Amino acid sequence: MVRLRKSIAAAVVSASLIASSTAAVASAPVPAPAANDWLALSMLTPSGAAVLDSTAVAAAQPATVTCADGTVVAAGAPCPGPGVYTSPGFPPIPVIAVWLAVLGVDIYILTRHHHHHPNSPA
Repeated sequence: MVRLRKSIAAAVVSASLIASSTAAVASAPVPAPAANDWLALSMLTPSGAAVLDSTAVAAAQPATVTCADGTVVAAGAPCPGPGVYTSPGFPPIPVIAVWLAVLGVDIYILTRHHHHHPNSPA
């Protein structure tokens, strides 16, 4: 009964390692593009923030509009349409080979016969 529990626990751990890493990669947040690179860089120093706060510099900036999805476009330009969902595609062959190698090692560890040799050198 103990062997069965260990086998089930090893199978659950190996499946969770594969599933959690795949889910983590799939749900990685995409960084939002900066609206204006010069604005982002000038905000790094207090003097840059003070200069951008002045009305003369603000008037010299081109007029922009922020769309509902967060993209910034020039005033009068249409907002881009919603992106079409595409599947992430099939994983490359080396990734599949690593998955199969991990699965093979897991099966080997689960099915090999333990001859009840002590694991301690003492």
